[in-house]
Amino acid sequence: MTRLESSRVNETIGIHIGMVQQAARKLRMGDDIQTIEADLTELEKCISGLREVLSSVPHHA
Repeated sequence: MTRLESSRVNETIGIHIGMVQQAARKLRMGDDIQTIEADLTELEKCISGLREVLSSVPHHA
């Protein structure tokens, strides 16, 4: 992978990690169950997006 490709991959991973962190910050113990479920659904979607990005990155053994 070229330096430019590595930089772009790192940037994309960083964006997705930020999305996961942002979604996780929405979770509050005092919220009603519907709000918590909606926040968890959003968090799961963000984690899924991060997994997709990570699975598309070529791994070297």
